[in-house]
Amino acid sequence: MKRIELDHVERLTRGKRSGANIGSRFVGHHLRPHERAAYQRALKKGYLEITERDRDNLWHIWEKACIAQAIDFLVLIKQTDKSTGTVYRNDEKIAVIKLSEAKQLIRSLADV
Repeated sequence: MKRIELDHVERLTRGKRSGANIGSRFVGHHLRPHERAAYQRALKKGYLEITERDRDNLWHIWEKACIAQAIDFLVLIKQTDKSTGTVYRNDEKIAVIKLSEAKQLIRSLADV
């Protein structure tokens, strides 16, 4: 398998073949415009921030982007109705805490 690059991931977000055989027809990768904006923010911040109602496509794309960049897979899932956040690091849930604390935690993990 080829080394995954961000160009490969970008092609997947647009519904195209990656060129590195990293996508699957059974796993969603194509992003809608509002999801693309969240993905671009995640690239800048170093972590993905989503709500529990977002599609899994963002999760899948971010996972591949982290592999391409050789960084930790960090995700903050916001539950705004409960005012809590769930922090994931490398597919492992590490905390379910108040949203403000979860944001501080994920920022500190992204800086490391």
